[in-house]
Amino acid sequence: MRRWLGPIPLFCLLCACDVASVREAPSTITHNECQSNTDCGFAGVCDGFQCRSISPTFQTVRFEVTPPDDGSSIAGVQFQLNKDLGSEDPSLSLGLISEVVGKVKAETLTCHPKFLDQGVLVLTDNDSTSVPALISLVPTASALGLYSPSAVVQSGIVDKSYWGYSVNVPPGNYDIYVQPNRQQDETCPLPPLLLRGSKILKGKVPLDIKLPAPSVFEFHLSWPPADAKFNGWAVDMLDRTSGRVISNRVPLARGVGGDYVASISYNPVLVVDDPTAEPADQLLRISPPDDLPEEQAAPTVLLARSGLGLFTADRGTLTAFTSLPSAVLVHGQVTAGDTPKPAAATVTLVATKITGLDPGLLASFVRTVSVGSDGQFELHLLPGTYRVSTIPLSSLLPGRGNEDPLGADTQEWLVPSAPSEQAGKVIALGRALAISGAVVDASDSPVASAQVQAVASPLSIQSDILQQFLAGSYVPRASAGGVSSKGDFNVLTDPGTFDFSVRPDPDTGFAWLVMPNLLVSSTSNGVGLGRIGMPLPFPYGGTVTVDGAEGPKLIPGALIRAYIYLRQGQYTTDVVNADSVLQVAETRANDRGVFEILIPAELNRFP
Repeated sequence: MRRWLGPIPLFCLLCACDVASVREAPSTITHNECQSNTDCGFAGVCDGFQCRSISPTFQTVRFEVTPPDDGSSIAGVQFQLNKDLGSEDPSLSLGLISEVVGKVKAETLTCHPKFLDQGVLVLTDNDSTSVPALISLVPTASALGLYSPSAVVQSGIVDKSYWGYSVNVPPGNYDIYVQPNRQQDETCPLPPLLLRGSKILKGKVPLDIKLPAPSVFEFHLSWPPADAKFNGWAVDMLDRTSGRVISNRVPLARGVGGDYVASISYNPVLVVDDPTAEPADQLLRISPPDDLPEEQAAPTVLLARSGLGLFTADRGTLTAFTSLPSAVLVHGQVTAGDTPKPAAATVTLVATKITGLDPGLLASFVRTVSVGSDGQFELHLLPGTYRVSTIPLSSLLPGRGNEDPLGADTQEWLVPSAPSEQAGKVIALGRALAISGAVVDASDSPVASAQVQAVASPLSIQSDILQQFLAGSYVPRASAGGVSSKGDFNVLTDPGTFDFSVRPDPDTGFAWLVMPNLLVSSTSNGVGLGRIGMPLPFPYGGTVTVDGAEGPKLIPGALIRAYIYLRQGQYTTDVVNADSVLQVAETRANDRGVFEILIPAELNRFP
């Protein structure tokens, strides 16, 4: 069923702060206009002198609603809600903001932790179980690539009696991460706690978080007693899914038998919404000293707790670490293309394989260097194979001298173990790639003044913590642009996979044109989309309200964004198994809290 309240005055809205505004004379701005159904193509109808889609293709839509910054308790808070576009209720009801209040309590401890605040020991008068902590509420929607800011609050002393906290968040599902404050010493360790899948309901929500008695894992590293290479190294434990630290950080020390030993206190991840679920295996991280000189470069080692030799529930020994490679000094240069002209850039080198480490060990070694205008750099690297990502410091927009903007580059380097000093590494940056084409409406007229945007597809840059640890992350860039009076556009990008969109002003009556997972590669020298037609809009309208003591209250000026769920790049109504979301529309409620948002009838695909 179509939900449309008719033409409604809307505020003009820029899609994003980094999108250039295209200024066109009013006479050149194209509007969605028609006189009859024949003006709207095979699948459209002329309704209110605008071409429209008869029914929504995307039945399930996720709305993100942000009330304006007017000083109210919900100002600037992002509300997330799913909506069936065929439902009888077209309103976007935000409900009440939830006020979460409580304590972080350590009732099961047999020792007494002592906390420091700016180096001073802090005590409370009456409560020996509450503890100071930093509490983070992380919306689970962020796993789909949807930006959802976390709410972070530091507990404080209430009435000189106990440590308490209070934070306002929208109702929904959250992962809660608790980090107790720094302690005076490690005699009574309180490691962080991760609660996965906590549901926050509406209203005032009392939430006391009880820290369990920490579990203890004794880590052993077999190493020759006469060799002190691991002096100053430390061990901690991570949650494999989120990468969050769930233990204290303990230095390695020589044990009675000659092994390096660290006794780690940790809290297993607690799955709140399904007590029968089994969290992923924990990861142990062995890290070199923070102040290790660069010429003594060393890797960080990551291994599954269950993969240790001589493993029991509370003890494990790493025996597969038998050598540490020595670093070599590497000289390199960044140039503009195949010319000797130097280029300023940021170069990140991620080791995909380190020579000299035993097979089966997962090791991370990452170096980032800022290269100046002379293009020269040098750094100490461990011998091995590297993925080298280079981002030029210059903008993707053409300069005043009409220089061709440079694109990012990714390549593989092999760094041998000898000689100890190596030169000749050159990174030749090519030109930025282009997404080009022309946009027309149903009557084949150019859609002038629409904004054009390309952003890295969330699915192409998502990775679990282990992938991030071993391979790092690379997010391709893209410039913003606009459609000219002739209908053509040209957007410059790095190589990568992008969600491409053409975003007309809301008052033109056009829906967005959205093309997900567009691969832009240097082998094809960019992408030419040719002449593409704008999709028909499905108008969905209603009101934005928030619950109040006297009933629903209208929210004027609220920013509204619409997303659809994707699975492997295809639209899906299966919200639970979706792997990403894609923005398809945006608008703002008027001064009466009424909105109309134009949902595209289809996604465009590039052959």
